[in-house]
Amino acid sequence: MRVLVTGGTGFIGTHLVRALQARGHQPVTLSRRSEGLPGVEHYSLDTGSEDAICVASRADAVVHLAALSNASLSRRDPFLYSRANALGTLTMLEGARRGAGRFIFASSQRIYRPSLQPIPEAGVVEPQDPYGYSKLCGESWVEMYGRFYGLHGVILRFFSVYGPGLLVTAGTSGVMGIFVRRALQGETLVVHADQRRDLTFVSDVVQGIVLALEKPAPAGSCYNIATGEGTTMEELARLVCQMTGSRSEISVEHTESFGYLVADITRARAELDYSPRVGLEEGLERYVAWYRQNV
Repeated sequence: MRVLVTGGTGFIGTHLVRALQARGHQPVTLSRRSEGLPGVEHYSLDTGSEDAICVASRADAVVHLAALSNASLSRRDPFLYSRANALGTLTMLEGARRGAGRFIFASSQRIYRPSLQPIPEAGVVEPQDPYGYSKLCGESWVEMYGRFYGLHGVILRFFSVYGPGLLVTAGTSGVMGIFVRRALQGETLVVHADQRRDLTFVSDVVQGIVLALEKPAPAGSCYNIATGEGTTMEELARLVCQMTGSRSEISVEHTESFGYLVADITRARAELDYSPRVGLEEGLERYVAWYRQNV
């Protein structure tokens, strides 16, 4: 299968490309980077361009990962995030419609209202930032292309992805990367007492994508891709310090609102045969080892 991976030179994308190659597929990458991965056909394009539509139309399937992902920065420039994320999704959908392909859309936990209980796919939708709204808009367009044009689209909602390749820069976010970087530098880890996250190792996310591509999931399906296990930020900070051998202080801040984003993965287990395989301690150990060697 010829699979176009937008954002294929990024954190999740590079892991997915390797997995697709290992399974005998032909991955093609599209991103704004000038160079792709060794031995992989690459197009240096913006996802909102006409040329990107043409590239997508020649694929058997499109996995749309490309997006701006810093939820905090999205509050400063909602137009930029809507244009890049929502419009970029619309463009790739049009390309897939002109071809004969399937469309896998990488959505986010950020579309949900935080909840004290694990959140199922039918949970309350209430984005907390423009980034979440840009992903929700993309989901609506996936539904539209399925309803009016028969495009086989599947939505995957990722929860707090981490692992080798995750870097913390001005354009990215991710509590795991931030904690590891600060711990290795001996800086204070600031945690919010009323937050809990579903920390998902990147190989489990890739597993979910591959299953959605290869299994006959009904068009229009939506799945949480996560672990189903919640971790408080204080627990995470202490584990990071333990794994890195850091003496960083942990400063706990209390807020008036809770921030529980933990997935119910019952549907993905039942319909995709999805099963997370990497626990938090193993995943963190692998990430810290990679970080020490590469950053």
